[in-house]
Amino acid sequence: MKALSWWRHLRLAHRLGLGYGAVIALLIGLSMVMEFRLQALSDTTADALQRQYPKTALVHEITIELGVVARAMRNVLILAEQDAPVPPLDEIEAAQRRMEQALNRLVALAQDPESRALLDKILTVHSAYAVNQEDFKRLVGAQRMGAARNLLVVDINGYQEDYFRLLDQLNRLHGARMLVASQEVEARHAGARRLVYSAAAVAVLLSLGVTWMLTRSVLRSLGGEPDYAARIARRIAAGELGCRVERRADDDYSLLHDMDQMRLTLIDREQALQQANAELRHTVDQLSAAKDELVSSEKLAALGAMVAGVAHELNTPIGNSLLAASTVSDASERLRHCVEQGITRKALSDQLDEMAAAAELVQRNLHRAADLISSFKQVAVDRQSSQRRQFQLDQVIHEICLTLQPSLSKAKCQLDVTAATGLVMDSFPGPLGQVLTNLVQNALLHGFEGRADPRIWVEAQGLDAGHVQIVVRDNGVGVLPEHQGRVFDPFFTTRMGRGGSGLGLHICFNITTAVLGGKIRLTSSPGAGTTVALVLPRRVPDLQPQRSEETDEHAR
Repeated sequence: MKALSWWRHLRLAHRLGLGYGAVIALLIGLSMVMEFRLQALSDTTADALQRQYPKTALVHEITIELGVVARAMRNVLILAEQDAPVPPLDEIEAAQRRMEQALNRLVALAQDPESRALLDKILTVHSAYAVNQEDFKRLVGAQRMGAARNLLVVDINGYQEDYFRLLDQLNRLHGARMLVASQEVEARHAGARRLVYSAAAVAVLLSLGVTWMLTRSVLRSLGGEPDYAARIARRIAAGELGCRVERRADDDYSLLHDMDQMRLTLIDREQALQQANAELRHTVDQLSAAKDELVSSEKLAALGAMVAGVAHELNTPIGNSLLAASTVSDASERLRHCVEQGITRKALSDQLDEMAAAAELVQRNLHRAADLISSFKQVAVDRQSSQRRQFQLDQVIHEICLTLQPSLSKAKCQLDVTAATGLVMDSFPGPLGQVLTNLVQNALLHGFEGRADPRIWVEAQGLDAGHVQIVVRDNGVGVLPEHQGRVFDPFFTTRMGRGGSGLGLHICFNITTAVLGGKIRLTSSPGAGTTVALVLPRRVPDLQPQRSEETDEHAR
């Protein structure tokens, strides 16, 4: 067993390669031996076919042609006795030529003494037979049929019998040699067949031996049956770490042993992982709380900007109204004084015109203030409730941009709004306003450092019957290519500690995709500004409201 210990340390592929490599090497060796045997068998067969068969075939051919000549000569005499026209002697001459050609080839092939002796006799008979044939043809040509018949009966028939007899002897001689060659081929074939059977038996036995050794080796490597090992592996993979692994007492290297050790290690690591998960869950809760606080601060900052916008926009009409009210008060005092002192019709008319103009100014400015308060109230309600309603897109965009005027004035940035009229949406104006506010605030915070003439464009137009597109672009410094793929990630900012939380664009992405059911895309080139395009459905899908409110609450 110690001598075979190296076998256990080999990989399965190496064992298979060595085992079946030996079988293949044996089969190759046996194949080479069989090849040599079959080549010898082939050579013997070829020798029999090349040396013996052509001779036998030529003897047979000569015999046939000799029979053709004999039959032709008899036919000539039979037709002459019946006073029928004598056929030409071309058939006899053609058969004679073929017989001579075959005889010459046979003479060239037959080199053994016995064949040469018989051929010498055949050549002698052939010469005499050929001379008598010529005499026969001459007599037939001279119409001397009686002499031709006597020549055929007395001389030619005798030569024909000798010719046939000698050909028969030569045919038997070559037939015997063909039989000997056939027996030799059969003997070699039987030997090759036995060798094939022996090689097959050896290969089968060797394959069985290799298979047994490999099976035993695989079972020892697995530690048990493959089905049992696979079942244990599936149970461990499914998380059943408490399963019991049955293996031999001396097994300290098999797969089942390693899986048992892995099971124990996984138990230890699972306990450590549970502890790490508890710590990670606590950390995630802390991060979530921090994120909620940051989102709340973002919301409060937006609310502060809106309040500042209300105060700034209302300051002018209220101030004008106060001035007009003071003018009316002064005009009233003057009118009272004039009435007490006496007043002309013209002076009274002038005082009344002045008071009417002041009243008109007060009325106009108060209407302006009322309109502003109504717009700000609608924006505030939309922000607070995030309710779905139908609205004119251009009106909502102008209301939202109005609340951004204080921030724009402080940054000395010009805002140009181009919104197509008649675009009615059934959506959430509050979340839409938050997205536009965040985009403009993000541009003001990040986009214009070092820029002398900052500008922002907000454009809205219809794409098709079911979608609109809102584009917010600026002429700022742009976004670096390595940052463009991360701008919507939470907490990603290039101004950490300088007023950037990294949540503005992340909130825009979440609201656009989860609440408004649209898509958002940012394109930018360093030094050439940034463009953010929103593609929104005119009607938010019916299943969207519940999800939108949850997302908005989460964003808050």
